[in-house]
Amino acid sequence: MPELRPLPAPKGDFIGLEGKVHLATGGEPPLLVKYREAFERFAADKAEGFTGYWAHWSVDDEVRAIVARMARAEPGDVALVGNASDGIAKVVSGIAWQAGDNVVAPELDYASGRYALASLKQRGVELRLVPARRWVLDEEQLLAACGARTRLVYVSQVNALTGQHVDLEKLSVGLEESPAALLVDASHAFGAVPLRADLSDFLVSACYKFALGVHDGILVWNRRRQPDFAPAAAGWASAMAGATPADYVMKPDARRFEYGNAGHLGAYLLQESLVYLESFGIEAVAAHVRDLAERLIIGLQELELEVMTSAGPDRHAGNVCFRCPDPETVMRRAAKEAILVWADNGRVRVSAHLFTTQEDVETFLERLPRYLGWEVGQKECAWPNPG
Repeated sequence: MPELRPLPAPKGDFIGLEGKVHLATGGEPPLLVKYREAFERFAADKAEGFTGYWAHWSVDDEVRAIVARMARAEPGDVALVGNASDGIAKVVSGIAWQAGDNVVAPELDYASGRYALASLKQRGVELRLVPARRWVLDEEQLLAACGARTRLVYVSQVNALTGQHVDLEKLSVGLEESPAALLVDASHAFGAVPLRADLSDFLVSACYKFALGVHDGILVWNRRRQPDFAPAAAGWASAMAGATPADYVMKPDARRFEYGNAGHLGAYLLQESLVYLESFGIEAVAAHVRDLAERLIIGLQELELEVMTSAGPDRHAGNVCFRCPDPETVMRRAAKEAILVWADNGRVRVSAHLFTTQEDVETFLERLPRYLGWEVGQKECAWPNPG
């Protein structure tokens, strides 16, 4: 096994990162310099006609194998989909809903899941949203909201709003005797911390955040827990010919979720980024980002800010979030000094990834009071917690 590369990753490995403190990966990360080579490989294959077209599919298969290795799954469990929302919709479409069924999700979870589940209300399906207390979701409360008619529980491994890392093992064990399937959105975990697709029935993720890819998605179908599952629709790539032109047979693996061509260019790029991440070791990346996130939490607490992200390395990944009256102004002031953070939903999100240095974090914490306007006496930045 090759020796793992040391962290932090060189900033020169990324396009446009030199001279910046990039703490915005939870929104958009920089792209790898090697993406230029990956695009050239894609373009060269595309110029080869039929042979090149099937080379695209070979790269797709290589990506499935890497994702499976990172997620404790099998290559046949992995589908390449348009985005995380696309994956969620395909899972929701494959459940035989009946009036009186219900679905359970955190109230503070991302809209891609909440909206997909809310759309079921027109079928008589109840959406049960579990509130957080002081920004923290209690996994026991999520389980307590389930009942005999609960068909699906949706949760993000890392919450996009608060940065909380959910205990998936507790949820998986708690649902063992339940008819409910567990659907996990790993968009803010994939590439930052280990994935555990073996703990859920379905796992989806965007590829453009900590996985360092572009705007594609993955779907991991746990065939051991849901062996007969199929999405409601079909396409030429997801099925095989049946006895007549009007018949078809769904493919036996996760390709049944891919109705047409996968995003082949995105696969070439994702292959490059996943190989890059694995060269450092995902466990090492997780330890790196969690250490830096812990320093951010402590530093923000020392500034007496309202920190939404819980301390403790098992309770967060790379995102740390805090509230203040004008987060967009904080973001703009920081950007003028080449420090990139992410501001929306009434809070600032600061993200550490494998290229983030201790100096990056200290620089941001040192300058943050000025970005908040405290030099003119404006130190009020605490908003009431919900619940």
